Amino acid sequence: MKKIMVLAGGNDQIALINELRRYFDNDVYIILVDMSSDVKAIPFADKFLQISTMDREAVLKAAKEERIDYILTACGDQPLSTMAYVSAQMGLPCYLTEENVRNLTNKLYMKRMMVDNGIPTSKFVSINKDWKYSDIENLTFPLVVKPVDSNGSKGVKKVENKEEFEIYLKDAFRFSLSGDVIVEEFNEGGEVSVDVYVEGNTAKVLSTISLNKIKQNKKSFTIVQSCYPPEFDCNTEEIIAIAQKITDVFKLHDTPLLIQAIQTNDGIKVIEFSARMGGGSKFRSIETFTGVNIMNVYVDMVMGNKPHVEPLPLVKNASMCFVYCNRGTFVSLYGFDRLVKEGIIKYYYTYKKPETFIEKAEISSDRVAGFMIIGNSTEEVKRKITYANLVLKVLDKDGNDIMRHDLY
Repeated sequence: MKKIMVLAGGNDQIALINELRRYFDNDVYIILVDMSSDVKAIPFADKFLQISTMDREAVLKAAKEERIDYILTACGDQPLSTMAYVSAQMGLPCYLTEENVRNLTNKLYMKRMMVDNGIPTSKFVSINKDWKYSDIENLTFPLVVKPVDSNGSKGVKKVENKEEFEIYLKDAFRFSLSGDVIVEEFNEGGEVSVDVYVEGNTAKVLSTISLNKIKQNKKSFTIVQSCYPPEFDCNTEEIIAIAQKITDVFKLHDTPLLIQAIQTNDGIKVIEFSARMGGGSKFRSIETFTGVNIMNVYVDMVMGNKPHVEPLPLVKNASMCFVYCNRGTFVSLYGFDRLVKEGIIKYYYTYKKPETFIEKAEISSDRVAGFMIIGNSTEEVKRKITYANLVLKVLDKDGNDIMRHDLY
């Protein structure tokens, strides 16, 4: 029986655990690691260890004690570093080296390699706590500040002037593990998220979606909706060429690849990328759009096989809508099952456990739920979203609806 350690315990990791059980015909022992004892994946594992996935030495110690055969994660950036480190220390198979992970999760390394190798990206500088205004004098406002090594949009803010810069820079430093922050020029345009599978050394684009952010959040980049295909014209050939160049420059092979980019008037500008699947139940969206079960492909790949992917256009229009809430305690969802039966919603996910206190709607981890809408046209999808927004509720302990209906 194989013993596999899985890092992080959200919905995407539940899908990974289920796929591992399928692959091994349930002849597998799953050890889940997360810093929180209240994550959703715990009931799906055989053993739970309350350890931060970022504490590499503590995870390594536990992995040695458990005598694991593999250590894996899915859909998150930061645990990749621990996965690669523990695998290297224990001589375990891993599709990424520590150098791969450093270049793909540390935004400073990534940006430098993009600039040095002609991958289009925004103008930037890196600063530390000894920064001075002369460091950014060659950049033009608005700017974006971001920690070089955080995830989930933590500490990432758009700033319009020097006063805002000083305010939000403090947050960026707070979320930076290394103490370094990237400051880059803000690019106007439509944001796209591109999911790729690198088959051998060939980048195969699975799907490209556009991302809508919460308009009320003027300083952050909180995704509220993704649209397939993108709501604006994208240069598909340019996207494919950039995906292949990233693959070549970063020496990737046999790996999922997620690219975040902006379609500007001057072409595609890459924001960042990572050798992983997109989070927020993206694995299910990819299968819905293209028929490619990327979680299945991922497990097959990490077990040393060479899966082949052939994405097909299975739907005409679709939208994944994320549910955020006003301040309150989430108890239950209302109307979701009804709309699935009515054919309005294709499927939905709950990201928070009942009795979770919701404080804000600022970053992706604040989502309470997400639902998929499919239609034969953009207009049909929009009509279904409007109807769903009238029916759906997120109830607190007093039966009050705390769902943010103003977002759609």
